[in-house]
Amino acid sequence: MASCIAVVAKENYPLYLKTAAGSQQILSNHNLKYWYIINSSLDVVEEKLRRTDNKDLYLGLLYLIDDFIIYGYVTNTKIKFFIVIESGSRQFHDTEIKIMFKKLHSGYVNVLCNPFYEIGNQITCRKFDEMVKSMLLKIYSSAMVSSQSAALASNVSNQSLVNVSNSQVAPEYTI
Repeated sequence: MASCIAVVAKENYPLYLKTAAGSQQILSNHNLKYWYIINSSLDVVEEKLRRTDNKDLYLGLLYLIDDFIIYGYVTNTKIKFFIVIESGSRQFHDTEIKIMFKKLHSGYVNVLCNPFYEIGNQITCRKFDEMVKSMLLKIYSSAMVSSQSAALASNVSNQSLVNVSNSQVAPEYTI
């Protein structure tokens, strides 16, 4: 499940942070754990930006911490996007993650095109928030389907083992 999607400014302060739980405040008690995870991966982003030639905006897998996988994306203006996914959920291909980041980047550009948005302030656009919620929901539902199918496959294999073991038991005869 995608636990968190975040947008971080060039100066490394949060512009937007949305969790699967849906807390409204960026730095609420619930979101502090995710902000800590994102803040710890900012060093990795800076290091990758120094080492690469910045042709590709997608940074890929940044960091593994606790039970979370962090992916990163940086715009030409050094705005950073993060997607935090629980490691126990379905694994995503890089192409799926890239598509999510491009959609997120497009939504951010739409926010910037709003004449009432002041650059550098927290993002409070309802359309951007709805787009992020739909991304979190889509990732969460695909993770739930994959975990349910894995549980179903495990249950079917356990039942077949029980049936095989029951059918192979020879009846006892007493004389």
